[in-house]
Amino acid sequence: MFYCGIDVAMKSSYLYITDGEGLVRAKGELPTTAQALRDRLRRFVPGGLKVAVEAGPQTAWIHDLLVEIGAEVNVVNPNKVRLIAESRRKTDKIDAKLLCELLRLDGLPHPVHVPDKETRSLRGLLVARRQLVSARTKVCNVVRGMLRQEGISLPSRFLTSLAAWQRLLEVEFTHSHLRPIVEAYAETFKTLTRSLQALDRELAQREKSDDRAARLQTMPKVGRIASLTFLAAVDDVNRFSSSRKLVGYSGLAPTVRSSGERTEYGSISREGRRELRAVWVQIAQLVAMDTGRDTAPLRKWFAKVAFHRGKKTAIVALARKLLTIAYQLLKQQTVYDAKKLRRAA
Repeated sequence: MFYCGIDVAMKSSYLYITDGEGLVRAKGELPTTAQALRDRLRRFVPGGLKVAVEAGPQTAWIHDLLVEIGAEVNVVNPNKVRLIAESRRKTDKIDAKLLCELLRLDGLPHPVHVPDKETRSLRGLLVARRQLVSARTKVCNVVRGMLRQEGISLPSRFLTSLAAWQRLLEVEFTHSHLRPIVEAYAETFKTLTRSLQALDRELAQREKSDDRAARLQTMPKVGRIASLTFLAAVDDVNRFSSSRKLVGYSGLAPTVRSSGERTEYGSISREGRRELRAVWVQIAQLVAMDTGRDTAPLRKWFAKVAFHRGKKTAIVALARKLLTIAYQLLKQQTVYDAKKLRRAA
């Protein structure tokens, strides 16, 4: 068996390969290209090759390439490899060597999950959509701020539709500089909206082809974006042994400090998938404000927690509960049933 550590960089990477006894079999720099990696590593595969690589922007395609040629790949979180993260002598060679040695000695932390290409493409679509929404919001805020400076206040959420922008273009502005600004930003808003609509159509197709999204959407206030965000972040729910593990992955689990017989719980860890955490906290807020029958058991539970711990803490707790329910729906291949929650309460 051969063991390989690769420190990946944009243009060139460094690899370090040893055998089972720790004897160096190859080391050196090579271009970060598929052909270079394939040529350098292919001869070690017949004897068995394990590779350790840090998670980063290029991890996905490198992982797929190494698996394709027959290697066993461990993708590791660099923040959890303390020897690398805290080393004062940090070079590509040292990092690759440490990865290799820790892999050989079975000293690496639990490997990072690498989703399949379909899930990665869904993540890409959702990231692009979030960026477009953010850019469109900034356009609205810039125009709103400039108009406010000239004494013109717009109603809340006024600039969220093309019709509203058209009405704004029909206004006779007192200050001559405002019209060209509004016209320019109106065109930008229209372009961003068309791009957003195109991505939404693509996401709608992904939604229709995945019955897991339909299961999640039986939950109150869970729509296309929330369900697809869950699926993109979690990938295969069966890789989590419990809902507690999933909550920890979302970063919504509280931090814990335990010493002797004393245990203290702090704020949420914020480790894991940020987008999953953000979207499902928003779902929790919507559920807490709802008045429907399907959300009644959840709102009753939320009110009890809010009374003792405060509203902010209760929202986070409700988001954890919703993620737990989503986990069970996919794990048991069932749908949301408010009656079951009432009986459990």
